[in-house]
Amino acid sequence: MNNVFIFSLVTLTSVFAYYGTDSKKNPRLRDAIRAFFEWTGTFSIFCAANLACGVLIISLIRAFTPRFVSLYALQNALLLILSAAQAFVFQHLWKRGPNP
Repeated sequence: MNNVFIFSLVTLTSVFAYYGTDSKKNPRLRDAIRAFFEWTGTFSIFCAANLACGVLIISLIRAFTPRFVSLYALQNALLLILSAAQAFVFQHLWKRGPNP
């Protein structure tokens, strides 16, 4: 119930902001929303790749050493934060293009 309230609150304020800025005259809001969705897609790809690499490395450690490493090691907020940072930097560099 708490999550539904938070999502409803954010949706309500976002709708007010969208209609309050008259996005037809100001395409910057649409560009910002587009950039946000591009970032979330890039974040999802980096997060999935980081998790897949982590599972692979843990599986290799388990297979080739007597040491047991739990998959719970991947359950860390830092992995999400660093994946978000990776996505931000990658998206910025991608949009900037090659250096002349």
